[in-house]
Amino acid sequence: MKNRLGVYTNKVMAEKVRETRKGFGLEEKTHIYVIDDIYAIEPDIYRQMKDIEADPRFSDFRFYSNAVSNIANYSYLMLLKNWFLQDAAEKACAAGQLAWIDFGFNHGGKLYPDPEQFSFEWQYKMRDHVYLFYYKKYDDRPIFEVVRSFGDCIMGPIYFMPAKLCRQLWQLTRQAMCTLLAMGLYDDDQVLLLMAYRQNPELFILEESDWFLPLKTFGGEHLSVVDEAVPPKWKFFLLKLMRNRAQRKALAAYLKRTKKTLKNHHG
Repeated sequence: MKNRLGVYTNKVMAEKVRETRKGFGLEEKTHIYVIDDIYAIEPDIYRQMKDIEADPRFSDFRFYSNAVSNIANYSYLMLLKNWFLQDAAEKACAAGQLAWIDFGFNHGGKLYPDPEQFSFEWQYKMRDHVYLFYYKKYDDRPIFEVVRSFGDCIMGPIYFMPAKLCRQLWQLTRQAMCTLLAMGLYDDDQVLLLMAYRQNPELFILEESDWFLPLKTFGGEHLSVVDEAVPPKWKFFLLKLMRNRAQRKALAAYLKRTKKTLKNHHG
């Protein structure tokens, strides 16, 4: 993509990123910020997250005890997405509009199969709001229930806003994390963005979409997408069966942990 790109990474990856962008003639539009110790950005928040991670009551509370968002290092990094955005907004590389795009965006062609079509400058005339996208259905349950049950709602791979709103978004998501920590919980960027939206809905435009699709819907209309034809009935049934089996297995493990917790609590 021919937009100006700010990349936050460590010194090992910095040169690889520079060479990749140089190969597309975009070195002058690339700003690389090397941060080798991300844990020094919010050390107190990170310490609290590590303490909670070590507490078995946290993993027992979560429906999936082995989910990646249970890992403090992962969810801490997901929190920092909006720190990176507000940091970029204060630097020379960023003005006007900013977008967050995950490093692994599109999962190697999951939605957009033709990499040649990314050779364009992505633009969209946005309003003075943060544009967030939710998957299929907005989740209106209490946050503690969303954290417990891993409800998917706000999508984290891509969102965008005027640069002037980045600092406010960081403050909202940071406060969301602090609120969770005060309850002995934490979660990743998707829950933090949901909490930020609920705290100040006037700041946001919330649109229903699908994973990675907002890039096409808002300014990348020329991008081709993979065939989204309905899968054969047998394949759909098999996928549903596998998903239900995994959910039943997770539920059985959760109920077992809950029973043990209640037994210990009541002596």
